[in-house]
Parts: sequence; C-alpha cells; structure tokens
Amino acid sequence: MTRAEQPTAPHPAPDDALVADSRERAVRALLRQPQLKRLWSAQLVGGVGDTLALLVLVVLSLQAAIAAGAFGGGYRGAAFAVATVFGVRILATLLFGAVLLGPLTSLTSQDGPLDRRWTMVGADGLRAALLIVAPLWIDWLPDDALAVLLVTVFVTGVAERFWSVCRESAAPALLPAPPLEGATVRPLPDHMDALRRLSLRTAFVAVPLAAVTLVVAGLLNNLLGAGIGWFAEHQAALASYVAAGLFAAALSVVTFLELPATRTPRPRSPLEGLRRPGPPRAPIRAARACCRCWCSPAPRSPARSRPRSPWGCSTPRTWAAARCCTD
Repeated sequence: MTRAEQPTAPHPAPDDALVADSRERAVRALLRQPQLKRLWSAQLVGGVGDTLALLVLVVLSLQAAIAAGAFGGGYRGAAFAVATVFGVRILATLLFGAVLLGPLTSLTSQDGPLDRRWTMVGADGLRAALLIVAPLWIDWLPDDALAVLLVTVFVTGVAERFWSVCRESAAPALLPAPPLEGATVRPLPDHMDALRRLSLRTAFVAVPLAAVTLVVAGLLNNLLGAGIGWFAEHQAALASYVAAGLFAAALSVVTFLELPATRTPRPRSPLEGLRRPGPPRAPIRAARACCRCWCSPAPRSPARSRPRSPWGCSTPRTWAAARCCTD
C-alpha cells in the first residue's frame, strides 16, 4: 500500500461547549489587564449613569410639560413630551454616531487635536454638571424648562458619543500582546472579538442596573420628601444626583488611565456600506479597447473569405468576446 492509498485520520468537528468555553476564557483574560479593566469599570459605571440620566430626564421633562401645559396638556401632551425626549436622544446618537462619525474619529484619533483620555474626562464632567442642575430648571425657568431639558438631553447624547468613540479607539491599544511562540503551541485567541463581546455585555447589563437604581433612588426621595418639601416637589431629584455621582466616579477612574500612544483601528460608521459605488470607468475603457483589438479586421485568405459577425469580427470564435463593444 502506497502512502497515497493509506487512509487519513478523521478530523473530529470542534465541540460547541469547548468553543464557548474558550470564548469565555478570552473575555475573562481581558479583565486581567489592569488598564483595560480600569477602562471597563469606567464604561460600566458611566453606562449605568448614562441610562439613569436618560430616565431621569424623561421624568423631569414629563413634569415640566405637565406644569407648563405643553403639547396641548393632558395625556396627549405627556405622551408627546416623553416621545420628544427619546426622539432628541436618538437624533443625537444618529448624528454623532453615524452621520458625523468620520470627522469625530478624526478629532479623537492619535494624530487628532483632541486627547482621548481628557476628552472622556470632559464628557463625564459635562454630564455630571448637567445632571446636577437639571432638577433646578423647573424652579428657575418654569415656562422654558421643557426646552432647556431637551437641550440637556441632546448635549448628554453628544457627550456619550464622544466618550464611546474615544473608548472604542483606545481599547484595542490595551489588549494583551500575543505570546512569543505565536500560534505554534496553540491557536491565538481573538482579542478583538472578546472585546466586542465584553462591550455588548456591559451595555446590556447597564440598562437593568439603571432601572433598579432609579426605583431605589425614587423610594429614598420619597423618604426625604417626608421631611424636606423640595424633594417632595421634585420626585427625580435624588436620582439625578445619583447619576451625576456615577459620572463623577467614572471621571475619577478615567483620570488615572494610561493610554499608550499607538495607532488603532478607527470606528466605522454603519452608513459607509450604504453608499452606492461609482461605475469603474477605467476597466470599462480597457475592456472596450480589448474588444476593438479582437474586432480588428484580419487579413482575408485568397482561397476563401471568412464569415464576419455583425460586430466586424473576422472569426466566429471572437463573436462572444466582441459583444461588449456594443454595450
């Protein structure tokens, strides 16, 4: 029996449980990196604060709309107020997360004018300041409180986009380096996939944590309202201050974060793939020139004349290649 006739060893299919376990190990391995764990902690705290801030601004806008009788008053006005808050937040996310993502990434890139770490610090500080004064607009500007709160929703959404773009640009630089032996001993883990999975899980966990925080802060606000009349009039005041405290905590974590000065892949807008590609002008001209070369008249034999196609080709075998001349 020759070597070619010998049966080959079967290759067993990879076990799904082992594949899932390796992915979980890759995610946990990322949290062993001190700087990446610090950035993840800031993302978790800031994500809970951002979701809580959005819920608080919904409550404050609803209170301001009912007090001013905006959007016609009644249940319809309240529904329009809530829908407007979410619409403004979606507008800010779409504008600076897709449409203007290219200029935003250029500003926060390694060669851009904005430093990533200080941009995240500024975004957290701005959101903390806005959440501190948010419950006071109803007392300061009772007639224009709803408009000011909608501006606050937009500005906090823009600040969140700046923070997220900086984090997505800085996180790949904090990934662990591959081992010296490379892939000779074992396959290298996909750190970028593990980083995406960690970011998605953090974003999903932040929503229920923010909801629970809002409920607990509301109950404590009612207890304070029994003794302090101002908290009784502002049901979302304590939750707003808790959100500001979460942003301050994220700011303190990011301040001492060390980001290496390395180039990383820039975040890409989801609208980049929706652009219709232009026609390839140069290849078409080259193909037509080739067709003209194929269709060039060949010298006729004195014995007999060759049939010619409608495109001027001298031999039948070139008729199919010459059809592109008429396109």
